[in-house]
Amino acid sequence: MVAPVLLLSLVWAAGCPGTVRGKVVQDFQECGWFFQNKMPPQGFLGRSRLRICQRFKNHYHFATLYRTDLRIPVYSAYRYPCSMGESEGYRPSPWFHEPQIDNQNADSDMRSSTKARSTKQAMDGDYQDSGYDRGHLYPFALNDKESATATCTLTNAVPQEHGANVKWYQEVEAVAEKLARVCRKSGRSMYLLTGSANPSRTKINNRVAVPRTVWTALCCTVPPDQDQNRDPCLGDRAPPEDQDVLEYNRDFSFAFTKEMKPERAATHLTVRELQRKLPVDHLFLGCRGTSDSDERQTFQEVEGLIENKIINPVNNTGSPALRPFGYEATAGTVRSVCTYLVVPGRSAVLALSHGILYLAPVLHGAATVAALLLVNAFSVLIDHPRG
Repeated sequence: MVAPVLLLSLVWAAGCPGTVRGKVVQDFQECGWFFQNKMPPQGFLGRSRLRICQRFKNHYHFATLYRTDLRIPVYSAYRYPCSMGESEGYRPSPWFHEPQIDNQNADSDMRSSTKARSTKQAMDGDYQDSGYDRGHLYPFALNDKESATATCTLTNAVPQEHGANVKWYQEVEAVAEKLARVCRKSGRSMYLLTGSANPSRTKINNRVAVPRTVWTALCCTVPPDQDQNRDPCLGDRAPPEDQDVLEYNRDFSFAFTKEMKPERAATHLTVRELQRKLPVDHLFLGCRGTSDSDERQTFQEVEGLIENKIINPVNNTGSPALRPFGYEATAGTVRSVCTYLVVPGRSAVLALSHGILYLAPVLHGAATVAALLLVNAFSVLIDHPRG
């Protein structure tokens, strides 16, 4: 019998340095590379909405559509990989606010919000003793360095109950990060949108609206422009992904939504399903999985990626095979042998060990058949005892 194997991964968020800058703009052209095909989502209509290219130490790190009447962001658009800057990130206290929201002639440097006052945006004092977390839309832990610090602005936060905030990380952010690493390992870039929806009547400090729903949509594809001067995210020099990250030779899209109560589980859905729920015209244009012809197949494949059931496809055609039940247990055993028993530097032995790893499904199948034969033989002996 093959015992079930539980793979537990713990991700620690480092803390959110320096003065952050943001710039209120007429359109997102100045930071358009954060959107797939450089096209912002269409359909988020209404007044009291401002576009912000979030800037820190001479780099744009993400983009935000901000709603001034509710004092919360509609969405933030960001990329993986896209870590820029030199210094390590940490969470500033207090968080930052955007002076240009209240005064377009103000300096674009984001400032400490301790003593600031605003009629159009949240301040750090609004969250004090409110019982709500400052919930990131663009998560702090996805990228690092100065890009992590840039996420610590109240124009990138919505009020979230602590338990719901923790669940959002576990059920959505950690899963989206896993898919983003698969995307990068496959020579692509991940475009992500995270937003809030369905504002409730609850307002912290009688000012900042508490959304009922938070959502994320993602698109894994090759950037349209390979010029680092026009797409600074291509200049990311982060270390390569680990060897155990899947290399998946396809574009894909996927979406999540969650009612922000601790007891409510996040929902997986297609991007088109999310568009209908919001409702908006489109979040991405031409990303695989956003049309009738490939929506369901793409969704099923991404669910397979999440559950570690997809075997690496060798080309872009057809449906990838699923790993057999118990594959991870067999492969994990072989990996342990490779890691702990093989002498480093013995290239021939290492090559043989990695070859055995790729034969893990066959080994598992043979072991399963042998186990079934033994069980059947044992059953026959019980049913027909000798003597």
